[in-house]
Amino acid sequence: MRDKLAAGVRRTFPGTDLALWAAGATYFGVIGLVPLALSSLWAVGALAGHDAVTNAMTAAIEGLPSGHGTPDALRTLTSVALSMSWLQALVVLIPASLYGEGLRRAFAQMSSARDTLTGWRGRAGLLGVAAVAPFLVLAVLATAPYVGPLYAGGGWSLVWGVVVAFHVVWLAVSTALLGVFGLIAPGRIGWKALCTGAFGTGAIVAGFLQGFVLFLAIPISWSAPFGGLPIIGAVSALALWLYLIHILVLCGFRVTVVLDEVRRAR
Repeated sequence: MRDKLAAGVRRTFPGTDLALWAAGATYFGVIGLVPLALSSLWAVGALAGHDAVTNAMTAAIEGLPSGHGTPDALRTLTSVALSMSWLQALVVLIPASLYGEGLRRAFAQMSSARDTLTGWRGRAGLLGVAAVAPFLVLAVLATAPYVGPLYAGGGWSLVWGVVVAFHVVWLAVSTALLGVFGLIAPGRIGWKALCTGAFGTGAIVAGFLQGFVLFLAIPISWSAPFGGLPIIGAVSALALWLYLIHILVLCGFRVTVVLDEVRRAR
């Protein structure tokens, strides 16, 4: 079965425009991810209380490198999210849903399934993922008071922190990918292939996100290639990482589709 899977991916993988489709999904992600994060943090605040969210975010920030303005950005994001009214929380879902449209358009290029009303179906699917996202964010924040000090401790403490953080992020990201592949992507994928593909892709993305923490620790100014403009440098660096993540997600989705086709053929 592994040979058939590898042969199927190699034979049918549309690699010529992968960079373009990942760039398109990244564009929609730049628009939609911050509103999605705001709505998720607002919902977590409603579930667990504002103080609990603030304390957990503070613990998480203490374990992150202090460079590139990351702590201030996370504090501002949390503060704005917790200060929103329920009406504002609903309004931010409108731009957040655009991310679902971008993902579905990219997934449609990686699947042979026929698709209609691509934009609207992608937006509706994203709202389904948004309903689960607060619980995933809550799970990650719940572990922050334990993981944050491990990252700040260094040595073997840091190693153990990376191991714990990887598994927590892996479970959260993989669960989110179950919704992304199942609700946003066109076509219907069998549960076995869907779970295998989502958790396999989630492991790769979780490892890549651990690398992003290392990237934050590199003492190189992101604004250097842009004449010292800090905002341009930060947005460009984050967009680059988001672009690379979308390449991994699109490749993982294609493997999932082929795995489902191989299983159906058997």
